[in-house]
Amino acid sequence: MKRKLLVLNIFPTVFPPASGGTLRYFHIYHKLSHYYDITLLSQSNNNKGSVIEYSQSFREYLAERDPLYLKIRQELHVAARSYELPLIMCLELANHPALYKKYFKKLYHSNDIIIHESPYLLDYDIYFNQDNKPRIFNSHNHEYALAKQIWKDEKAREYLSRLYEAEQRLTSYADLIFATSGEQREEFIHSYGLDSQKVKLAPNGINTDEWLPRRKKAAGRPKALFIGAHYPPNIQAVKFIIDQLADKCPNLDFIIAGGCCSPFRKHRKGNVKLLGSVRHKQKLSLFAEADIAINPVIAGSGVNIKTLEFLSAGIPLFSTVCGVRGLELVDQKHYIHAEHEDFADILNKFAGRHELLNVVAANGQKSINSRFSWKSIAGNIYDAIEETLST
Repeated sequence: MKRKLLVLNIFPTVFPPASGGTLRYFHIYHKLSHYYDITLLSQSNNNKGSVIEYSQSFREYLAERDPLYLKIRQELHVAARSYELPLIMCLELANHPALYKKYFKKLYHSNDIIIHESPYLLDYDIYFNQDNKPRIFNSHNHEYALAKQIWKDEKAREYLSRLYEAEQRLTSYADLIFATSGEQREEFIHSYGLDSQKVKLAPNGINTDEWLPRRKKAAGRPKALFIGAHYPPNIQAVKFIIDQLADKCPNLDFIIAGGCCSPFRKHRKGNVKLLGSVRHKQKLSLFAEADIAINPVIAGSGVNIKTLEFLSAGIPLFSTVCGVRGLELVDQKHYIHAEHEDFADILNKFAGRHELLNVVAANGQKSINSRFSWKSIAGNIYDAIEETLST
């Protein structure tokens, strides 16, 4: 009989998943459900809960918005539209008899292993460090380090110490921790004084066989693609594209997709097209039609999923070092390196060198597809869990 895993997360998955966090959340557990019986316990903004059955061994409980949400929201002084607000609400609601705790108690007794996707929901696990059930931290980021880097609201930053304390407790008492990159693994070990043996790698990945055949270079203006969720580093990247690259690269058309478009609806650059959120089929078409991909992010943590996808799809990629973090890629072999100060110059210099870009794209695709398939990542996670449980 399969072991049963209960997974706690601050956001729901989407099917088909479209953005970085949901891609990781869905695909890892979909693949792991071949080994385990898996229940996701996620939070929803809807006023009614639901259960989604993905398969006989893989399901998701969606907890409805807590009745206490509005009351607690009114007591906070964090900016209403700040990125930090929903994360801080998770920390605050844990101090109350929250609805999510009731869902957890209902599911807890029928599951063998509890997995946390982040430290924000640690205090909803009311039996943490009080029972004999294994706990696993399958991290998306080094959350404290990321928050310290990108949280802007002054009131929100007052919660950084609480986040640090939660992540410290989670990493200290968890039986097994997964980090998305070697760099993040070392950060966890040194920040929290951890035994290196219990911190394993589970990078972000891709489905290598989902991409459409890339179209041959058509006549006309080259298309440069960026895609990203409504997330501060992505929004910063879009602002850079509109304010800097669009004017300095007049012979390129910049195609931007995803929730990161939302703050820029009123832009007036003729060579920038904002698509907003796109469905999975449209995303696949965009990848097939793009001449190049760009990733000018300068902040973030863990392995960048959009980078994995661009390279896996065989698109020549121009990226900052931050955009290719944790991937061991070589400039002008797997991608073209550019930072903000020279990004426009690099684009203008290399965007028309089709033979070079074809070779670089092929090398990047081979490197990523051989190392970052969700299937192989899930297999390594399974091996690490079973090894931990056997000791």
